[in-house]
Amino acid sequence: MLIFTLSNNTQSLMCNYSFVQGTIVEGTIQKLFEGHHMNYIECIGVDYKSTRKESFYDLALDVKGCSDVYASFDKYVAVEMLDGDNKYQSEKYGLQDAKKGMLFIDFPPVLQLQLKRFEYDHARDIMVKINDRYEFPLQLDLDRDDGKYLSPEADRSVRNLYTLHSVLVHSGGVSGGHYYAFIRPTLSNQWYKFDDERVTKEDLKRALEEQYGGEEELPHTNPGLNMNPLKFTKYSNAYMLVYIRESDKEKIVCDLEETDINEDLKV
Repeated sequence: MLIFTLSNNTQSLMCNYSFVQGTIVEGTIQKLFEGHHMNYIECIGVDYKSTRKESFYDLALDVKGCSDVYASFDKYVAVEMLDGDNKYQSEKYGLQDAKKGMLFIDFPPVLQLQLKRFEYDHARDIMVKINDRYEFPLQLDLDRDDGKYLSPEADRSVRNLYTLHSVLVHSGGVSGGHYYAFIRPTLSNQWYKFDDERVTKEDLKRALEEQYGGEEELPHTNPGLNMNPLKFTKYSNAYMLVYIRESDKEKIVCDLEETDINEDLKV
């Protein structure tokens, strides 16, 4: 069974595990959750390129304007042109037309995707929740289209094929709501819903499709008056996804023995 803490705040996640320093599990968080990407600016007219490597423990993906996870990754690595009044000031050649972007050097064994369901509406000067329909697959292939998300220095021998482990859900609006999760602890076909102290068995459709968001159609109670279905916005939808790399799942998802449980936690 996989045991780890899910957090929207990478800093708090690291602090929560500060007690492992100096123990045999030191560095485990980095091994499980840390990936790296490369930010670059490449001049078009001259031979000059600036790069910067950064690490991440989770990725914040746009929901608004994106139909699914792949569309969000496409947007994540989209190239921005620096030209006109927005030329790039290079150290050696001065102002130059350039292209700016980001590519991934490597992905972690456990990939945490935070879906940007909440954002600031500048026109209304308020925070809003994005309830748009947003699909996510049971299997996520980040090597698709000849590895278009990968940087030139990425190790292409690593197969970045992931399987969905957890779906964290927010039900409600921007000012409040309820949180629960759908998890399949052993990556079997059986999903479980963890809702406070209540744990129930759920099927695949309930864990995936019903958490896409969007609108729901309901029939009229008196169809003779109006044949058009009633449409309602679904305010319960996924806001965080956890994927496990297929090639690493045997090391990550393992049986939990009684001796693994701290005595203070046993009933």
